[in-house]
Amino acid sequence: MSELETSVELIKKELDDQRKIHEKLDIAIEKLTDVSNSIHRMLAVHEEKIARQEESIFAAEEQIEVRRGELLIKINELHSRITTNTKEIMTAASAQHEKQNKEIAKLREDINSRVGVLERWRYIIIGGSIVVGFLLHKFIQFGT
Repeated sequence: MSELETSVELIKKELDDQRKIHEKLDIAIEKLTDVSNSIHRMLAVHEEKIARQEESIFAAEEQIEVRRGELLIKINELHSRITTNTKEIMTAASAQHEKQNKEIAKLREDINSRVGVLERWRYIIIGGSIVVGFLLHKFIQFGT
């Protein structure tokens, strides 16, 4: 009978050990569930931030295009006014003395140099817009 009691005690001990292991497993499963939920919440927040950044970048690109269009219109208007003014000056100059013709030619060169400066600015702004768009695109890819 003593062997039976010893066996029963050993079985009780093993059952108690297994119960403790199951309790630890339950606690570990609960912690893993909490971590999983936290990760899901964090991912949702990050996805929302990324979506907002994409929207703001898209809006910025649209704004750049609008500004570029406005700039081109203003440059074309200015070019047209300069061309008209140059034509008027040249028409009036044909009736004047040789000295006045030289002064008008000088004015024309000055206006052409100014138009050249404006055209350079236009290319600088367009180039800058391309660079900014490229950087924003790369920033989106880097953030993803």
